[in-house]
Amino acid sequence: MLMVSESTNIELLSLFSAQQLLYPLHSGLTCFGGPDEQYSRLQGLLAEPYTQVCIAIHEEEVIGYATLLSPEPVERWSLLSYVRVMGVLEVSPPYRGQQIARSILQRLFRDDEDIERRIVLAFEYYWHWDLKNSGLDVYEYKSMLKQLLMSSGMEEVYPDDPDIHAHAANFAMARIGREISTEQMQRFFYMVNPRIW
Repeated sequence: MLMVSESTNIELLSLFSAQQLLYPLHSGLTCFGGPDEQYSRLQGLLAEPYTQVCIAIHEEEVIGYATLLSPEPVERWSLLSYVRVMGVLEVSPPYRGQQIARSILQRLFRDDEDIERRIVLAFEYYWHWDLKNSGLDVYEYKSMLKQLLMSSGMEEVYPDDPDIHAHAANFAMARIGREISTEQMQRFFYMVNPRIW
């Protein structure tokens, strides 16, 4: 485990497919369902191949986490074996403002041995954001989230995805691994949006 903060004794741990999540989720993790529901979902994801979950732990509870997944079979990205999708990224409200989300992302990417041979795609939809607890409006939250994702090496991409275009606050970002070939990158960006390629 890697210590995030000596003062609050927060630790980070990466879990991979076929491993078990041994810690319950903090009661404040509610953006994507109740803690028990999210715990069950995480266990299900860890039963799937090519799953990685990075968790932040405090006093033997998960107080934040992020997921790295294979695209769903119905998604166009599933045709590219080197693409992964970043799923949930959430930190419980009492623990926000301590750079925990940034640390989780850095650990998530650092612990994937093949990360430089991957493209990681993140779709951000405002209806998933915890605007109520953040005190930010939708565009301030978008700016904050963009800065967070950029800190882990992501850059904005512009897919022709209807959900992205459903609201001006929605956006997508990608992290292009250093070992991705020109051909792989071209295939990816053509798939992102053939009309602007």
